[in-house]
Amino acid sequence: MGGREIEWAGLAERFQKDASYQESLMMEHEVLNATKGFRGNPCLMVIPPAADLRPNSPPEGAVCVYRAQVEYGMMLPPQPEFKEILNSFQLVPAQLSPNAVAYIYSFLKLLQARGIAWSLTLFRSLFSWMAVPGYGGCLALRSRSRKAMFSGATSSHSD
Repeated sequence: MGGREIEWAGLAERFQKDASYQESLMMEHEVLNATKGFRGNPCLMVIPPAADLRPNSPPEGAVCVYRAQVEYGMMLPPQPEFKEILNSFQLVPAQLSPNAVAYIYSFLKLLQARGIAWSLTLFRSLFSWMAVPGYGGCLALRSRSRKAMFSGATSSHSD
């Protein structure tokens, strides 16, 4: 990652304590719009945000996602490849910036369109994570080889 490797244990601890990124949590009136396409799916249940619920400590068995992540392309339930990426890096969706979600799903669609088989090794060789300045615990995805990840896309997070 170009000299600034992420300290995973420290990042996870900071995420548990940090309240600044929690401001992005879905507001009650946005829950319906963000999830209306998923009605009738027995695997999904929407738990509206409340004062005692935080994105970094959802109820047991639940995972927090943000409205912006869904708008940027996150599928619910997530694709196996998306879950493999999260599990490999020991991340939860709430730690990803909406752009990171969009880049992951765009990458998966690009592979499919080109007939290239998915592999975590390929993902790891092309991308790295960086902490988003000002949002403790929030991660952005960046290209290992160039500033723009996809043709026509500029990097919104640079060193």
